[in-house]
Amino acid sequence: MKALIIGYVLIKAILLRYFFGMTKLSSYLTLLDNDCTKLVLRFFGAKIDPNCDVESHIFIHNAQWDFGNLRIGSGCHIGKDTFFDLRSPIIIEDFVTISMRTTIITHFSVGKSSLSNWYTRESAPVRIMRNVYIGANSTILQGVTIGEGSLVAACSLVLHDVPERIVVGGVPAKVLKRLKEIEDDTSI
Repeated sequence: MKALIIGYVLIKAILLRYFFGMTKLSSYLTLLDNDCTKLVLRFFGAKIDPNCDVESHIFIHNAQWDFGNLRIGSGCHIGKDTFFDLRSPIIIEDFVTISMRTTIITHFSVGKSSLSNWYTRESAPVRIMRNVYIGANSTILQGVTIGEGSLVAACSLVLHDVPERIVVGGVPAKVLKRLKEIEDDTSI
């Protein structure tokens, strides 16, 4: 029975991609359960370790031909309603937790407005190193690298690189604490 369901999901995904393009295929992902979501992402080029948890209802934007710009390592958890902008690569290393409703943006464009005279279109990858925790409803912008073992507090806007073993939070995100300080602080 499970093989039949998997076959149906893949055939529908292939037909959606072929006849309607990546936007429709990306919308289809919001209807799938966790296992089928990973299956479709992998089938269309994402590199996802089998030992990770991708919650259902993820949103993909700007996938040009496939999901090849998405890489998720081992032991990761991707929470519900996470939004991935795949204009440039998003690389998530091992043992990363991305809480629900996190948004990861890899490009900036003001479109055809007159603002384009001052603000040029840019696109850059986002890299999240090993053992990072990203709190719910956070936003990470293009070109950001979050260093190994760091923590991003919930509802943060990350505009710049985060060094390793740092806690950041706020809008825009600022350094709140170094993790060494937390280890030495017994009141936490």
